[in-house]
Amino acid sequence: IRKSLLITSIIFSKNRPLQLDLCLKSIKKNFKQSTKNIVIYNNDEEFDEAYNTIKKEYSDVMFWRQSDSLFHDINRIVRASVNDYICFFVDDCICFNKVEIPELILDHLATFCCISLRLGLNISERSHNNVMYPDGVSNYSLTHDKKYMVWNKTAHCYGSYWSYSHSVDGHIFNRSDMENVTSELWELSEFRNWKQTPNEFESAIQRFWPLSPAIMACPVESCVVNSPNNKVQESHDNRSGDIFDYNEKTLLEKYESGGRIDLEDLDFSDIKCPHTEIDILKGLK
Repeated sequence: IRKSLLITSIIFSKNRPLQLDLCLKSIKKNFKQSTKNIVIYNNDEEFDEAYNTIKKEYSDVMFWRQSDSLFHDINRIVRASVNDYICFFVDDCICFNKVEIPELILDHLATFCCISLRLGLNISERSHNNVMYPDGVSNYSLTHDKKYMVWNKTAHCYGSYWSYSHSVDGHIFNRSDMENVTSELWELSEFRNWKQTPNEFESAIQRFWPLSPAIMACPVESCVVNSPNNKVQESHDNRSGDIFDYNEKTLLEKYESGGRIDLEDLDFSDIKCPHTEIDILKGLK
């Protein structure tokens, strides 16, 4: 792999060692271009030992304890990255399909807004206020190998998955572009009462939506899904645990007793929405 095609992934984690293990395992297996994986973590005291364990089990992953300023942490990591591209994940993301981003697509990130690993032609639904709405793509073009698709985000209603370019669920950005974003947000955060959570960071980067290129790209079939089985932050009212509700302390007990989730035993056969609850404990070994 050419050096300029390598990617640094930043994974946000709080109180989810079992899910983080699955996330890292899935990145290692299916996202080979992500050669530098950095976990920014923030955990309650009772999770200390579990995070110490996961650090030992993933010695090739960098673990960065979140400081008083998450915005500063992100900016420092982005600025120090030796790779040309930055991808964001949260710890309940799962990379379930092979990610193979061709040179043509990555080289165009100078003019594209982002590459979304959570979108694809299989994505056709969006849930809002407990109602599932259709949310498919229109007016897209395929690359010559028919493995990737590109579209204009402004052709879709703002808030649609196909318009929502600035996400931390498996979206890849040009490092130089993201450095400009994180530097400005860090400076602004000194004067704003922003909460120090990934959701707040994602909300803050929406200010750059109209300033970024209109073109987005994604694989023809999505590669990443977010499985919101539990909620660990209070800054945003995100839905979680509607189908497979797993308490964080229950999952901690399973992790500390040696349990790990086998990616191969999970069912990803019907992913129609980027936020789809998976029965993750089905793969517990």
